[in-house]
Amino acid sequence: MSVQRPPKKRGGDSFDAKQEATQLKDKIQNAADKESVEVMVQRLAALRWPQRVETAQEYRELTGKELHDDLNAISEPTLHTLIKELLTDRVAADVAELSTYFQKVEFYYRELVEFFCLRTNIALAVIATEYSNSQDISISEELQEVDDEGTKNFLLGICKGEFSEGSYTQNEIVIRKDALMLAKAPKTLRWIARDGKLHQLLQTRCHAHVRDVIYDFEEVTGENFLDAIEAECSLDFLRCMESFDFAISSTPNVFAKKLMQFLLDGNPDGIVRVFANALETNLAEIIAYYEDKFQRPFVEDLQTVVQAPLLDVMKRIIADHQKDQPRQKATTSAAGSAGKNGGTSKPTSNLQIVNGNHQNGGNMLDVDRSGSGQQGNKYKFFTHGTVSPLKTFDPYRDVHDFRVALENYPSNDLPLIYLISSKTNHQRQVLKSVYSEVFDKSLIDEVMETVGEELDFFMAGLLMKPEEFDATFLRELIQNGAETSFALLEILCSKTVKELKAIGQQYLKKYGVPLSVDMEKKFSASLDLRFLLCELAEGKRKVGWNVDKMLSENDAREMYAQFYRDSPEIEFFVEVLTTRSREQLRETFRTFRKFAGIDVLTALEPLFTAEFAEAVRLLVLCVEDRVSFFAYCLNEYIQNNDFRNLIRLVISRSEIDLVEIKAAYQGFYNLSLLDDLRPMFESKQFRLMSGIILDK
Repeated sequence: MSVQRPPKKRGGDSFDAKQEATQLKDKIQNAADKESVEVMVQRLAALRWPQRVETAQEYRELTGKELHDDLNAISEPTLHTLIKELLTDRVAADVAELSTYFQKVEFYYRELVEFFCLRTNIALAVIATEYSNSQDISISEELQEVDDEGTKNFLLGICKGEFSEGSYTQNEIVIRKDALMLAKAPKTLRWIARDGKLHQLLQTRCHAHVRDVIYDFEEVTGENFLDAIEAECSLDFLRCMESFDFAISSTPNVFAKKLMQFLLDGNPDGIVRVFANALETNLAEIIAYYEDKFQRPFVEDLQTVVQAPLLDVMKRIIADHQKDQPRQKATTSAAGSAGKNGGTSKPTSNLQIVNGNHQNGGNMLDVDRSGSGQQGNKYKFFTHGTVSPLKTFDPYRDVHDFRVALENYPSNDLPLIYLISSKTNHQRQVLKSVYSEVFDKSLIDEVMETVGEELDFFMAGLLMKPEEFDATFLRELIQNGAETSFALLEILCSKTVKELKAIGQQYLKKYGVPLSVDMEKKFSASLDLRFLLCELAEGKRKVGWNVDKMLSENDAREMYAQFYRDSPEIEFFVEVLTTRSREQLRETFRTFRKFAGIDVLTALEPLFTAEFAEAVRLLVLCVEDRVSFFAYCLNEYIQNNDFRNLIRLVISRSEIDLVEIKAAYQGFYNLSLLDDLRPMFESKQFRLMSGIILDK
C-alpha cells in the first residue's frame, strides 16, 4: 500500500510533479541513446523521495503505465536495480522488511534496533500504521513475542519514535544530571524496565544527547557501560545495546560501514540499495567519511563491483552531490559527524607516550589520574570491533564457497582469507557445524591441512572458540616459563570475570587440572608473581559499578602506610588488586593520590622487586584504560617480534575494541598498526592480518 506525501521544496524552488512527469514521458518516447537514459535516471536521483513518488503517480495518470516499467524497457539491465530503488514505495518496502524480521524475531534483534533508530518519528508512525493495516497486527503486538523481557522492553521503547528530534546543543549540566540519574537508579529500573531510566531518556531526549550521557556514564561511575550491561542483563540485551550504539554513532558512519560491507561481499544490489537510501541524507558527507575512514577512494572501490552504465550514473550522482555541498573532511575520530540528531566528539586517550616512553617522569605505564582541569578523556564506553556479524551470512552457501577456496589455495589465497576474516567467531562456529553436516569432515582440520605452517596458528585462533584457544595458549605459556610472564599478565589482567570462568572451565576439561593449580606447580617465576597470577586466574574480582568510598579510603591509607614499612605486605596488594572491582580500584587510586600527592605506582614501585613492580604497572594500566593497555602490549610484541602473541591479541580484540586500539596505537607511536606490522609478516600472513585489522 503506497502512502502519498506532499511535495517538498528543494533549494527554494517550487516542485511541479505533473511537469516532471510530462518531461519524462517525452524523453522516454524520444530516448535514442544510452546517454539520455542515464540523464533521466540522474534527474530522478536529484529529487527527494516524496517528489519521485508523486512524479510516478502523475506519470501513471498521464500514460496509464508505470514509470519504472517504461524506464526499464529502454535502459540497460544493470540500471534496473537503481531505478527500482529510486521509485519504490519506501513505506511499503519498510513494512515488508519488518515482516521478514518478525517471522523469526529472535534472529533479528540487531536489525530491529537499527531499523527503529535510523528512522524519524514521523516515518515510524507512518510505518506503524501501514504495518497494522497490511498485516492485521501491530508492531507492538509483534514485539510481545520476544522472550527476553529486557530486549522486549527496549524494542518497545524505541519502536514508537518518541525520542526528541531537531537541532542539538550540548549542555554539560543536563548531560551530567542524566548520567547521574542513570547511574543511581536501582538495577531493576535502570536498563530493562519499561519505566526505567534508559527508556525515559529514549523518550525525552535526542539520540545525540543519549550518546553523550553514555559517554559521561564512566565519568560518574567509573564503570564501562557495556560491562555494566553484561553484568546485569542478558546477552540478547547486550547485543541490542551494541547495535544501538552503532545506529546512533553517526549517519555517515552507518552508511559507510554498510557500503564497505557490500563492496567486500561483491554485492552490487546491496550497494545500490544503500546508495539510494543515502540520497535521502547527505551523500557527499557519507562519501567523504568513507574515504577518510577506510583511506580508499570510494569510486575506485565501486569500479571493482559495479559495471557500466550503472557505474557511470552513480559517478554522475556523486559528482552532483559533491558539487552542491563543498567537501568538508569527515574524520573518523569524530564519532558524532552530524547525524540526524546532532553529533558529539569521540574521546581520545590521555596516556602520553613519546618514542615508546611515557613523558611523565619515565614511568613507562603512568596514566594521568590527577583530575586536574586539563582537557582530558571522555572515554567512549561503546567500543567497536573491526569484525562484526556479516548480515548476508548464509552458512550453507559459505561452506561450498569454503570448499572451492580450499581447492584453489595457495594459487589464489584471497577467497579463503575473505571467507574467514569477514565473519565473527560465532558465525565461524556455525560454519564448522554446517561443514561437518554437509561434507562429514572437520572444517578446522581441512583448513589447517591446506594452509600448512604458514597460517596454521592464525587459522586455529580464528576457528577455535575464544575460551578454547585461550586455554590452549595459556598452557603453552605456562610450560615456557618466566619469559612468558608479560603475555600471561596481559591475558589474565584484561579478561572479564565471565571470560576467566569460561577459560578455567575449558582448561580443566582439556587438561584435567585447574588453571591456577597448574600455574602454581609448573610456571617458573618468583613466588610473589606466581601468587599474583594464580589469584588473577581464579577470577575473584567483583563485578559492578558501585563504589564503596569507605573501603577505597581504607585501602588507600593502608597502601600509604606500606611506604613506611621495612617490607610491603604482598598479600595485601594482591588481595586489593585481584578482588576489588575495576571501579573500586580507580577510586582507590584517586584517593591515594589525595593522601600522598603522588601516583600510587611512583610511591610504591621502590618497595617491590622489578618483576613484581612490572606486573603491578600492567595491572594498573589495564584497570585505568584497557584500550591504551592493549596498544602498549601490541607495541611490546612488535618490538620483540613475538608473532604468536601479536596474532592472538589482534584476534581476541577484533570483535570488541580493535578500532579504538588502532586509533590509540597511532596516537602513541605516530604510525598505524598495520604499517608497523607490514615488515613482520609474509604476504599471505599480512593479507589475513589486514583482513582482520581493517574496518569492515
